[in-house]
Amino acid sequence: MVTKSYVSHSILVFMNSLSVHATLGFCLGVGIALFSMGCQRHHVASTTHLQLRLEQVRDCMEKQQFTLAIQGLQQVQTYCPNNPQVLELLALSYAENKQIYLAAQTFEKTIHADTTGDFQENALRAAHAYEQMGDFYSTSRCYRNYLNYFPKDRFAWFALADSESRLERHANALQAFLRGIDLLKTDLTIEQMVKLSQLCFAAKKIEEAIYWNLEALKIESENVNIYLQTLRMAHTQKHDALVRKLIEVLDSLDKNALEREQLDFLRAWYGLKPR
Repeated sequence: MVTKSYVSHSILVFMNSLSVHATLGFCLGVGIALFSMGCQRHHVASTTHLQLRLEQVRDCMEKQQFTLAIQGLQQVQTYCPNNPQVLELLALSYAENKQIYLAAQTFEKTIHADTTGDFQENALRAAHAYEQMGDFYSTSRCYRNYLNYFPKDRFAWFALADSESRLERHANALQAFLRGIDLLKTDLTIEQMVKLSQLCFAAKKIEEAIYWNLEALKIESENVNIYLQTLRMAHTQKHDALVRKLIEVLDSLDKNALEREQLDFLRAWYGLKPR
């Protein structure tokens, strides 16, 4: 009886032990699940653990081991798919690894995941990356996202104007360029005047286009290319008097600017008699 009682007691202790281990295992499983859920909701249960993983990733990036960095970040993403800090590092790693389109997409994801306003400059990085790929629809979208937060960046307005021009959205391009000009602290350069003239012409604002070219010619009076552009614009508007005047000015320039045959061709093209 003593032996039987002892054996029964041992079995009871063993069963209790199994129960404890099972409970601990269950709790551990629940803890992992809660950690995953917390990360997914941006309430990270273990900030220290996340930062440790990100430090390991940064170490890989410093050593230019970008493939390893990407793999590590993709693992972290299974727990934190919308963490902007993780997305930014992933986008930077893609960019350094020459995976430009993935970089662009991930930079753009970062700005939508950001609720603090700390990562909105990534919209500019996304725009530049899309621009490299020739995806100007996405380029324009990202420039506009960026300018919603940084409306005083004149260079971004000029870049948006260029992107809109490539999409042949000429009214949008002109509007963006004008916003950039409004932010200038100096007078317009010759190049900016000519660009503005071209945008006005594309947007069917011919009078304004002619005006800006004539303003440019006041500063650079022997620029043959500007004269030729203005001739085309004046002819479009049927400004015959201006056409004649421009050709007369061209005729008076240094003879190395245009040969006599070229001037005669222009006269014939625009319906004027040769000299």
